[in-house]
Parts: sequence; structure tokens; C-alpha cells
Amino acid sequence: MPQLENKIFQKIQTFNDKAEDLINAERFSDAIKEYQKAWNTLPEPRQLWDAGLWIKIGQAECSLAQEDYSAGKQKLLDAILCSGAVNNPLVHFLLGICCYELGELACAKEELQIAHDLEGDSIFQEGDEKYQNFLNSGDL
Repeated sequence: MPQLENKIFQKIQTFNDKAEDLINAERFSDAIKEYQKAWNTLPEPRQLWDAGLWIKIGQAECSLAQEDYSAGKQKLLDAILCSGAVNNPLVHFLLGICCYELGELACAKEELQIAHDLEGDSIFQEGDEKYQNFLNSGDL
């Protein structure tokens, strides 16, 4: 995997740092915009860079914080195309949450199961207990 040029990496890091500051201030919409600037800085094809995955996860987490599960799902579907996403439990966990909240229970069950298979019960430690309960139930 090629490395990003230092100049590009530094620009992306600056946008990500600003996004983190905005998240801490609970300015999630503004943070999403900073992440988008970071995304736009990546050379094409953007999905091939490791940083692309974390940028899309950051955007998705901001969308979830705003309870905009549809936007979060879209960012995660973008993320799943990025390098390293298929085996990333956080991507599947967050996608499972979005699907659950959107009433797409079969998708939610599948994604939460993948996250659990990759990470075990610890994937649920920071999330709402209802997602683990749902996964453990026979409900669909």
C-alpha cells in the first residue's frame, strides 16, 4: 500500500483535528464538513487510502450523534468500500445501529453479528445495551 505524501497527510490531519474539536463542542454538522474536506484532499481513488476509512467512520459517527441514521448509513456504505473496512468491527457495528434505527432489522442483525464475530462482546461496551439484546434475541 503506498503512503500518502507528507503534505497531503498533514492537510488531512489538520481537517481531522478540527473535526475532533468540533465534535467536542457538539457541532456535528460542522465536523462532518471538516471530514468532507479531508476526504476531498485524498488522491483518487479515495477508497484505497487507509485514511478514507477513518474519515467516513468519523462522518458516520457525527450523523449518529445527530440521530440521522439515514445519513450515517450512507457514510458507512461509502466506508465499506474503503481499504480495511470489511474486517473492521466498528464499521459493521455502526452500520448495524443505523439499520436497527431505520427498522431494517435483517440488515441490523447481520451487521451486528459480523461486528460481534470480529470483536466479541466488547464491541457493545460503549453502545446502547438494546443492540446487544437485539442480537441475542430471536427477533427480526
